[in-house]
Amino acid sequence: MPLGLALGVGGLVAIAMLRGPVELDPDSPEGTVQEYLVALDEQRWDDAVAVIHPDWLGACDSADLASFTPEGFTAELGHEGAFGGGVTGMGEVIVDEGGEPLPEPDTFVDVTITHGGQGGLGSNWSEFVTFNLVDDGEFWWLVNDPWPYFVWNCRG
Repeated sequence: MPLGLALGVGGLVAIAMLRGPVELDPDSPEGTVQEYLVALDEQRWDDAVAVIHPDWLGACDSADLASFTPEGFTAELGHEGAFGGGVTGMGEVIVDEGGEPLPEPDTFVDVTITHGGQGGLGSNWSEFVTFNLVDDGEFWWLVNDPWPYFVWNCRG
């Protein structure tokens, strides 16, 4: 490979590595999912819980989320899995403690979550997750039991 080409390729790799993650529009469904996942990664449990619809959160709180969140993960929009990981509740009405129907999803955001290290054989694995969101006109909320699926543990 000519030296100029090698330097050019090396420069592109360096620029890509310096660029960092893409910041999505925080007022979009994808931006809400990104906000949630970044808060989880940075262990800002209260910020992560703040984007889960209060009716779906039920009796859960940030301590419940902290106890279920795995360490060392990365996330990327989209996935090539044959199925989403989220429970959509399609065809059934889920109600809160008072018997009122909980908000049903308006849209879905597919994400690939990768756990573990960045190399070596068998050092990481991926899962395909579908986040469900509802729009209240001012904010996109996560609904159902968002990854890492902790709400089932503290819901009455």
